[in-house]
Amino acid sequence: MKTSRRDFLATASLAAAYVPMSRPAQTMLRSPMLSSEQVAPGHALTIVFDEHLADSRAFALRSRTMGARIVPLGNDIGVLWFERLMPLASSPGNTIAGLTTHANAFLLTRFAQGIGLRVAQRAAGAHAGPDMLVMWQLVANGARSCS
Repeated sequence: MKTSRRDFLATASLAAAYVPMSRPAQTMLRSPMLSSEQVAPGHALTIVFDEHLADSRAFALRSRTMGARIVPLGNDIGVLWFERLMPLASSPGNTIAGLTTHANAFLLTRFAQGIGLRVAQRAAGAHAGPDMLVMWQLVANGARSCS
C-alpha cells in the first residue's frame, strides 16, 4: 500500500496530538541544527517548521530522520531569514523547504523571491483558514523542484 503525503501528515498529526512528545524528540526540535551540524557542501536540505503546530513538528521530525536539518520558525521571521536562511539560500546546492502556515510561507517566499529564488508551493491542508498549512520549497531559477 502506497501512502500519500496527506495520509502521512494526518497520521503524524494524530500521533503528535495524542501522545506527549518524548524527551529526545523535544531535544531534537530545540537543538541549533544550523550551526552545529556538518553537512556535505552542495547537498543540504533545510526544513523550516512551526514549533507550535503538531503537523509541522511531525513533518520536521520525519525530515530529520531522513537527514535534513530542521530549523524552527521562532518569534521573528525576519531575523530567521536574514541571519540563517538567506546565507544558506545564497549558497549553491542548498535547498530550503517547509511546512508552515500560509502567512509564514508567504513571508518567507517573498524574502526568497527578493534574492532571485523561485518558489514551488502547494497547499497541504484540505481547509482554508489561518491554520492551513502550506508545503513550500525554495529553488534557484533553472533548478528542478522535488515534488
